Amino acid sequence: MSSGPARHRWRLVRVRRLLAAAAVGAALVGLAQPAASARADDVPCDQISTDNTRVRTDRASAPLQLLGVARAQALFADRGRAPGAGANVAVLDSGVYDEDGLIDVAERHSVTGNTELDDYHGTAVAGLIAGRARPDGRAVGIAPGSRIVDVRVYDVAEADPSDPSQHEVTGDAVAAGLEWVVGNARRLRIEVANVSLEVDPSARLRAAVASAWRAGIVVVASSGNRPPEGEPFHDVKRGEDAAGEVYPAAYPHVLAVNATPDGTGEDVTQYVLQSSDTDVAAPTFGAVSVAVNGSTCVLDQIATSWSAAEVSGVVALLRSAYDERPAQIVARLLNTANGTTDTPTKLTGVGVVQPVEALTRPLDPSRSGRVERTVVERDDDVRATPPEPESDLLADARDDAVWWGLIGGGVLVIALLLRPVLARRRD
Repeated sequence: MSSGPARHRWRLVRVRRLLAAAAVGAALVGLAQPAASARADDVPCDQISTDNTRVRTDRASAPLQLLGVARAQALFADRGRAPGAGANVAVLDSGVYDEDGLIDVAERHSVTGNTELDDYHGTAVAGLIAGRARPDGRAVGIAPGSRIVDVRVYDVAEADPSDPSQHEVTGDAVAAGLEWVVGNARRLRIEVANVSLEVDPSARLRAAVASAWRAGIVVVASSGNRPPEGEPFHDVKRGEDAAGEVYPAAYPHVLAVNATPDGTGEDVTQYVLQSSDTDVAAPTFGAVSVAVNGSTCVLDQIATSWSAAEVSGVVALLRSAYDERPAQIVARLLNTANGTTDTPTKLTGVGVVQPVEALTRPLDPSRSGRVERTVVERDDDVRATPPEPESDLLADARDDAVWWGLIGGGVLVIALLLRPVLARRRD
């Protein structure tokens, strides 16, 4: 939740154009009618187009396991509620596929004017946030009770300049999307806005972010993937800090999310930026989401687009569980992460989010988000008391000696007093 001037621009999302059907036909078990279903585990989400046979993966979503999402969702089930119910999430991205019921889209709005899906990114993001469980019960999204508001701000990641119908992501488009979200937040119960994108900063975008915060919306954004060769921050450098370089993540009142390693010991800085703008982090490698044709697919990348989506899902859970202001919700998230708010790092901020802790730890954040820390109370009016005397094993013996000494001394005194009397009687 930070700010700073921008000096460079790069694309956070470098999504390939969807591959031709012939190039992925073997991996997808042939091309058939989109409504058909085939078994093909671990197909990458970016290799599935709208024309491909629908496939499914039986893989468990690794990030959900690492974050203990099943236990967090069980807390809602115990109360007879769907996880995230009542807290809808606006996804400002490339559009969302929802025809097979894996994602519940409440309403759509297109800044670009297009409706046909050309890019998988927005659907993958929405699936991580609120994808419904698969037929076998395996989870896809973190907050499946939330509804997605599909706000389309671009069509393809790398548009063909000769095709005026294609639109790449721009700062003005994201700002326009946020402005629409703010105007419709109450009607659509939008409480979270996910922006897994990077754009140029602008006064309009900054104002849109601030307006969203005032409207009670928590804006979650990617903190920054490492850019391609030839662009700033491509090489990892000691002491690197990309603060103030990635927008909208660098704006105040934006929850900036980084991605964590995949557990193999691989250096995560090859994939993501080190930035003191980072607030929290989440794992992404091995996530399961939804493709543009309704398939369930795999995201085997360490990428901040996916980590931001996961944190948006956790925020939706918190907004569903607590009737609180954005600052209070963010305070719950930050103060229950596995790091510390005293010493944030440039890779994970205050730490990896902990959904169960965020939902259950007894915190009482103020309306401004301040969390009072527990301290030992001291009563300065209490008078000092002397220390307890140590045990004296010879005390009884000394007391007896004193008494015998007194008796002996008394006898001697009496004898001295009676001596003259006794002498006269002898005379």
